[in-house]
Amino acid sequence: MENKIENGDVKIRLLDAGEELFADYGFEGTSARQLTQKAKCNLAAINYYFGGKFELYSEVISRKMKYLRERRIEIIDRVINERGDELTLKELITVFAESFVEPLTNEAGGRRFLKMCGWEMLNPKFSKDRFLDEMIKPVIQHMLGAFSKVCPSLPKEKSLLCIASIVAQLMHSIQLDNLFSGVKRQEFTSFTLQQRIEHIIEFSYEAVSGLCRNYAVQK
Repeated sequence: MENKIENGDVKIRLLDAGEELFADYGFEGTSARQLTQKAKCNLAAINYYFGGKFELYSEVISRKMKYLRERRIEIIDRVINERGDELTLKELITVFAESFVEPLTNEAGGRRFLKMCGWEMLNPKFSKDRFLDEMIKPVIQHMLGAFSKVCPSLPKEKSLLCIASIVAQLMHSIQLDNLFSGVKRQEFTSFTLQQRIEHIIEFSYEAVSGLCRNYAVQK
């Protein structure tokens, strides 16, 4: 029993070390020796527990995606269940925006994930299919079901485009906040992240409401 606990601790320490180091230096810039020194284990541990550095890297990203996916679905479902048939489009867009942003900005792990995504854009290593299947699709399916209830006139394709548009605005705001962190705020950078998120919610609500009305008239 003690060996199992000890072994489990080593595996978790390697995952935690990988999350920090891969975020700071990327896959290529992180060595096996750095990982094992950070995790305080021997050099053979990476192969023993994961099969290699790449497999450890994949597991680090997959673990973080699972957390983000489950956290977002948990936040969205809580509001949907609480509001039931009284759920409004404004409430749905608001909770989606909050569930998207909160895990990425309110804890170090979320910010590390964004940094790893930055490295992936420069030098892709992780499967794009896994990214879609494990993180994006489950959340989108939840949102599509809710969209069909609060805006029944909107075709599925348009609902998907609306969700994609909201995500793009949110990601841009988060990246803008990171890019200009520590810079004296002027003009368009003077707004806080919260102000930009609130504007995205208001802007998106008005846009989607207009689409819903247009499609309702067409029917």
